[in-house]
This record gives sequence, structure tokens and C-alpha cells, in this order.
Amino acid sequence: MNQEVVLARSAIESLRSGVPSRDAVDQLGTTQHDLIERFEKSMDALKEGGGVTPIIISATFGGGKTHLLEYMQSLAEKANFVTSYSVISPEMPLGNSLAVLKTLCEAAHAPNQEGKAVRALAAGLSTDSQAYQKLQSWAQTTKIDDRFLALLEIYKEYRADEELRIRILDDFEGHPLPKTEIKNRLKQIGQQASFNLIGGARNNVLAHDRILLTSQFFRACGSAGWVVLFDEMERVAKLTWRQRLAAYTELGWWKQAAERAGSALLPVFTTASGFLEDTVTGGTNDAQLLTSGGFALENRDQLALQGIELLKSPVCRIQPLSPEEEEKIMYRVREIYQTAYGELASLPDSRKLRTTIRSEIRRWITLWDLQRYYPNYKPVVEEDPMPFDPKVEYEDNPGE
Repeated sequence: MNQEVVLARSAIESLRSGVPSRDAVDQLGTTQHDLIERFEKSMDALKEGGGVTPIIISATFGGGKTHLLEYMQSLAEKANFVTSYSVISPEMPLGNSLAVLKTLCEAAHAPNQEGKAVRALAAGLSTDSQAYQKLQSWAQTTKIDDRFLALLEIYKEYRADEELRIRILDDFEGHPLPKTEIKNRLKQIGQQASFNLIGGARNNVLAHDRILLTSQFFRACGSAGWVVLFDEMERVAKLTWRQRLAAYTELGWWKQAAERAGSALLPVFTTASGFLEDTVTGGTNDAQLLTSGGFALENRDQLALQGIELLKSPVCRIQPLSPEEEEKIMYRVREIYQTAYGELASLPDSRKLRTTIRSEIRRWITLWDLQRYYPNYKPVVEEDPMPFDPKVEYEDNPGE
């Protein structure tokens, strides 16, 4: 079995399960050319040292949001960006900046590197280089906590202490080095008076500083920046009002951070169609709650307003496939299937019911499987629409 067959089978199994993989995405591609063009322009702007506006992608359930993010991640890595993909969930709530930081750093992948991006790229970074000096200069002119300026100095001076350096990189990823140890290390190199380590910022502020620092660290290591992909933002609608407010605040912070010149950050968010109308501007109407409930007085609330305004701005909608585009996808999946199993697959019959392209692909593969295993069998498929009310909570086991 050669490499081409292995990749084709990997792609088919991914498409069969309905969960996109890198092999499937690379071989299938995407039809959302306008959206990809905007994404590529945003990456070019980051490379030129500019800021960018976060990209919000909206589509129906099963409309290809995750597939598109996988494709974007592949493009970003080919353009020499570090990438992180994460799904917004109770374990990774958007409103918890520290949890977001840890998740993104754990998932961060650098092109042509193995393991977590921070450690993989740090192995090739010389602290005597102009890039590292530029990183320290950025930290001095940016309003981030002094502990990070101190950590950059310690990282530079303790070249031979690899264990300490790893712990400093862990601090960047949200696992803090004790402040007493930082002070002792500064004292040993005669730099204790150079940094203000009295008091301490709140955890969310430190997490934001760490995100900004890490993106610049990636750039110092030779990367073009950090592309961060957040999937399923509509899950925010299931949270309490305070949790939703925190999520909008974080969205506003990401907007400010990305739009800053030289940010090296490109955040992309996906959300299901209807989230804006059902939660943000209608339904619970969070936008009205925020402006009429005695809020919008603190910086936090101003950031939340910016986050909501970002959601209300024109978003990038995944366009439904035309019959011609769906036919091209069918021929492409058929070609991949034939490469995988070495057998000619017939063209599926047309169907009356219209479903998502993900369901269609799974149907095609199932029919080809039947043809492959049972050449003389002709399946008879009867279809009826299944009504679904998104406002009803369905039980997994209603009989229990």
C-alpha cells in the first residue's frame, strides 16, 4: 500500500465519520473562495506589520464551518504561521482568559515542527540575535506586566540552565513561575532594581499579556505570527448572563489586540446561523441588556460592547453550494474513494430531500461501500423529512 492510497483512505474515513481531518481537507479543498481571499489578505497584512479585524464566520449546522477552519489552518501553516484550533465549550469557556491561553498554547502547532509550538520554536532562538533584542524592545514599549520583562531578561542570562528556561516558557503558557524565584534570579544577575515586581495584576490581565507576548515570541522565532481558530461560538448562548458578558468582553479584547499594529494575531471565530438573532440582538437580546442594565461604565463593559458590535458587523457567511459545486465535490470524493480502494464507484442517484453536504458525502460513501462489498446488491432507500425544533431539548435516551 503506497502513500497515496494511505492518504486517500485516511481522507475517506474522515469524511465517512463526518469529522474533517487534515488529509480530507487537503484533498477536498473548499468552494468558499471569497472568504479564503479575505483570510489570505489578513495574513498578508500581519506579515507587513499591520493589524487586522477578527473574522467571524457564520453557517448553518453541518454547513462546513469546521471543514473551513481546517482548510484555513492548513493555509496558515503553509504561510509560516503558528496555528491553534480550539472549540468553545464548558471546559474552554471564551470568558475565562486563563483557560483560553492554556488551551491555545497546548494546541499551538508550528509548521514543520513536532510538539507544542513554544518549546519547538524556542530551540532555534538565539538570545543574542536581533530578533530577540526586538522582542525585548517590544515588551519594554508595550504595557505588559513587568514580570514578563524580567522573565525575558532571565531567559537571556541563564543560557546554560535549560530547566529554568523550560519553566519560563511554561510561564508564558499560563503556568506561573513563583515571584520569589523571579526576584532571586534577578538578584543573582544584579537586576533586582530594574523591574517592578511589587503587587500583581489580575489573572485575566496576565493571561492577556501572555497571549500578546507569546505571539511576539513566535515572531521572534521566525514565524509570521499566530492564527487562532475558535469553533462553535454559538455555545455561548447556553451560558448564564454573567458568563455571556465575560465572553463578549473577551471577544472585545481579541478585537482590540488583533487590530493593534504589529499584533501578530489573527483570530477567527465560527458561529451557527441564528446566534446573533436569537441571543445577541433578539431573544434574550444581550445587546439591550448590556446597555440598559446599568452596565457600560467600566472598561470591562466597554470591551463587551465592542465584542457585541463585532458580532453585529457584517460577518462572513458560508455560501450554500450550487448544484454545479456539489457535483464537483461528488466527483472529487468519488476520485478519492477510487484511489483508496482501487475500484470504480458508480455515480449516486439523485435524491429528493436536500440535506447538508456532510450528510451527502456520507451517503455517497455508504452507497459505494455497499457496491464494493455486495456488487450485485441494489439498495432501495426511502426517505422522509424529520422535523426538528431547535428550541426543544431532546434527550439522548428518552425511554429511560
